[in-house]
Amino acid sequence: MTIPFRYRLSKRTFWLDLPLIGFVVGGLVAIGRMWVASGLAPTVSAFCTVAAAETVAPVMVRLAPRCAAVTLVDFERSPLTTTADTLQEGLAFFPAVAYYDYLRYPIAVQPPFATLAVTTQTPSLTQIIEGAVDLIAAQELPTESVSISLVDLTGDCCDYAAYQDQQPRYPASIVKLFWLVALYGQYDAGLLQPEIDVYSDDEVLMSHYSNNGASSRVVDALTQTVSGDDLPPAELQTWIDARTKLNDYFLLAQYPDLNIAHKTFPVPDLEMASRIGRDLQFANGDPNPTANATLRRNYLTTAAVARLLYEIDTGQAISPEFSDRIKQHLSHSTDPAVWQQEEFNAIAGFLGEYLPPDTQLYTKLGFTFDDGRQEAAIIASPDGQVRFALVLFANDPAFSEDATILPTVARYIYDQMHERQAAQP
Repeated sequence: MTIPFRYRLSKRTFWLDLPLIGFVVGGLVAIGRMWVASGLAPTVSAFCTVAAAETVAPVMVRLAPRCAAVTLVDFERSPLTTTADTLQEGLAFFPAVAYYDYLRYPIAVQPPFATLAVTTQTPSLTQIIEGAVDLIAAQELPTESVSISLVDLTGDCCDYAAYQDQQPRYPASIVKLFWLVALYGQYDAGLLQPEIDVYSDDEVLMSHYSNNGASSRVVDALTQTVSGDDLPPAELQTWIDARTKLNDYFLLAQYPDLNIAHKTFPVPDLEMASRIGRDLQFANGDPNPTANATLRRNYLTTAAVARLLYEIDTGQAISPEFSDRIKQHLSHSTDPAVWQQEEFNAIAGFLGEYLPPDTQLYTKLGFTFDDGRQEAAIIASPDGQVRFALVLFANDPAFSEDATILPTVARYIYDQMHERQAAQP
């Protein structure tokens, strides 16, 4: 067989083809590293068995209540995760991030309550929200640091009222709800494969137990990036562009301004007590001088979270099947006989604590010492006559210290929604 002239071995063709050879070899090496990476982490995962507690700072345990330092048991980590050793590897993301540029959350229209919220029922949702704000003020807590969204999910859905619902605030772990929806969006589009790219155990750990290690692996899979050492400006910009695809996924669907592109810390799996390397570079500012400075930290509005809860509850979040799966992950018992037996639960100090023990509760919460308490929940009475979405962001250290105000507000709203339903003709 005659070899085409261009591919005959010569000094000239060798130098001409050297870039192509490098590209091919680089691709093969990358594939090989992917295979190696999949074996870096043993089949272990996190279920909040605190290990060597005497070596863990109490603040770290409190900031990551679903686990700061853990013995990893019973669950499986997703493949292609990163360990502490890989933090030294420099740039370690997949170059083909553009292949999912087109992808967006499938619901691009605003929910009905965003443009029309008319009620003839008494008490009105506006009156209920005003009463909730008064409760907070009566405890001498800063209402200027509070945002609330309330959606009545019964009847001809939906009635809506809010307090400062367009104010961007740090959401803590509530971003994990958005990551879960984005994950199912990539499953639905065929870009990621369940149990191959992300194990279902990590879905549960992230959404139900708020585990930061599982969340880190999910973000890695969604964005095809990993945490690691500092990057030079050009590579960092590529890395940031890949991370902020998380924002684009919802912004392209007409969600209000948001940033969900930062991981939550600490991540004990990576020995990262806080941001380091490229995660810290991202937090300190985009190297592009025209970039939006607000991208330095996650933020959401309660209006955006309320919309997502509405779409989950009505089966629109990717598909009815995925919406049901999300609610399964978010389900928590309000029965004290159940949740008081859990060392780390999603009830004490949050919306579910004072609710009746047979209440249906689907919730995702957030907590930090500096940024207070946040929670997004779908709450329903056992008979289904009362059903509503409640999003409450209370972003001030005073709310971190007060473990009663969120339960008090939730019970007040629950009772008011019952009264409202009873007044129906």
